[in-house]
Amino acid sequence: MKTVKLDIAKGYDDPAVVSFIDSFFSRHAGRLEEAGRILLKPNLLLAAPPERGITTHPLFVEAVINVLRKYTKSELILGDSPGANFGKYETVLNKTGMADLCAKHRIKTVRMEASAPKMKNGRVYAPAADEADIIINIAKLKTHSLTGLTLCVKNMFGLVPGNAKVGYHRAHPDDRELAYNIYDFFSMFEGRVLNLLDGIIAHEGDGPSRGKPVHLGIMAASNDAVALDAAVTRLLGLDEDFCLTTLGAKRKGYDTSDIKADKPEGQFRIKIPVSKRVPVLPDFLKSWVSDRIFVKPFIISEKCIKCRLCVKSCPVDAIRSDDEFLIEPEKCIECFCCHEVCESDAVGMRRSFLHKVFVR
Repeated sequence: MKTVKLDIAKGYDDPAVVSFIDSFFSRHAGRLEEAGRILLKPNLLLAAPPERGITTHPLFVEAVINVLRKYTKSELILGDSPGANFGKYETVLNKTGMADLCAKHRIKTVRMEASAPKMKNGRVYAPAADEADIIINIAKLKTHSLTGLTLCVKNMFGLVPGNAKVGYHRAHPDDRELAYNIYDFFSMFEGRVLNLLDGIIAHEGDGPSRGKPVHLGIMAASNDAVALDAAVTRLLGLDEDFCLTTLGAKRKGYDTSDIKADKPEGQFRIKIPVSKRVPVLPDFLKSWVSDRIFVKPFIISEKCIKCRLCVKSCPVDAIRSDDEFLIEPEKCIECFCCHEVCESDAVGMRRSFLHKVFVR
């Protein structure tokens, strides 16, 4: 039986947050006590303030730190590889509130690109993962324009350093193939990971960064990331396969039928990305409209600050950067990486005419 803890909190200052984390860590007290070093792995996608719901909230991470101190004297380090702005990691740490948090608690921050990457099963990853006895995976509950949701399995993708993440999109332009390979990457670290999910302030709509913050109050924890992701997806009233990394795990033989999770009271709903809204069409129309229903990113010139984060993130070099930045639609594979990493809200989503007609 795979167990997942689910609970709700009114806010980050709710005593229920500490109680929830304490209850989870108490089940792993022996492992925590024996650990020499623990890596805290929050979601630090980009330089955004906590209230936008894009990154793991520093108050949630602080609660994790405070409870950990009760169970272990091990060295705590904190790190992630942002989507594209990894070259300005200090800016990301400052804007997300992690720099002040780590200074307050005397925790060392690690940059995943600081050392030469390691290789396993043909996949590169940051050596910080191997230097820790336990990884505390502190994910953020967000929608995702490509993988449906980004929860605990996808959060571990932040152990892929720098532009190596772009290589995944280049090699796997299909959303399901990408999600399968993200799960396969995650599976290299199974057994050393304890998972927590911050869904108190979540991110809905065109996530993981261009949507809107929404208060859901959800907290989740498990030593099984796939089970956690599936349980939370169900809690949101969605089919568990909507989270494509869960579908990828099932493709590799994972069984979701024996997940036990006590559902908290209340209705928890979230707006899904426009790119994931599926039209209901009669069979005779499907083949004709399949290539005519699409969503493409585009540059909003008046907002663009020409930081080139979108150019660095594009796996197929579809963004021209002459006098004005332009996405070439015939090259675009709709991976939405540019939309995800833009820190100035300068990448919009353009729906085809038939998408507007059939997708509501």
